[in-house]
Parts: sequence; structure tokens; C-alpha cells
Amino acid sequence: MNSEFWIGLLIQLIVYGVSIGVIYGTVKTRLNYIEDKLDKHNNVVERVYKLETDQEVLQERQKVANHRIDDLEEVTAKA
Repeated sequence: MNSEFWIGLLIQLIVYGVSIGVIYGTVKTRLNYIEDKLDKHNNVVERVYKLETDQEVLQERQKVANHRIDDLEEVTAKA
């Protein structure tokens, strides 16, 4: 085997190595982008869950307040 074969083989290995490196870098960048979007989505889901929980508490407080007002109106009406 002559030196031209080895030079051609070395060039092909370098080309394949660079190609694999570029593909790996692209995939890794894309995965990082998707992970960031997923983190943002999960943050929104947690915030919505907390808002819904807080809304339920406020609605229950409103019901209790309305009941107290009705009781006070009944007491004042009797007096």
C-alpha cells in the first residue's frame, strides 16, 4: 500500500470525525433548547396550579363572608 492510500484514509477519517462532531453539537444544542422550553412549560403549569388553588380558597372565603352577611341581616331584621 502506498502513501496515497493512507493519506486518503486519513482525510476520510477526519471528514467523518468532523461530520459526527457537527451532528453531535447540533443535536446537543437542540436538546438544550427543548429542555429550556420544557422547563418554562413546567413553570407555567406549577403557577397555574397555584393560582387555581388560591382561587378556590378565595371563593370559599367569599362564601363564608356572604353567609355571615346573611346571618347579620337576619339578626338586624329581627331586632
